[in-house]
Amino acid sequence: MRTYHLTTIAGITGGSPLRQILCWALAGFGVGVVSASAYLLLGGEYFLFIPRWAEVVFYPGFLAGTAAYDLGLRQNAPKVVGVLAVGFAYAMLAALACFAWFAFKHRRPSTAAGPHSQ
Repeated sequence: MRTYHLTTIAGITGGSPLRQILCWALAGFGVGVVSASAYLLLGGEYFLFIPRWAEVVFYPGFLAGTAAYDLGLRQNAPKVVGVLAVGFAYAMLAALACFAWFAFKHRRPSTAAGPHSQ
């Protein structure tokens, strides 16, 4: 019976770079949606008296949710829009972090620091 590690299933160690970036983006989306949903479900304020840390962490959600509210949507729809905006923002950050990791991991060695330099 063959066993698989979680990192192999998620595509973090093997597979194409595009698949790995998509896996990281999906993980970032999940973290963003879960954290924004938890903030709202645990009684976090959406319009008044927002803590500074929440303004920073959930800024895309507040921005998109306020825009949706200004368009005339009822109270629950802007919350959903805000949660999805936080998810997409975190997905973008995770994909960029993965892309930066690939660039760092596969960079070419500098020719200036070769074995013959003094």
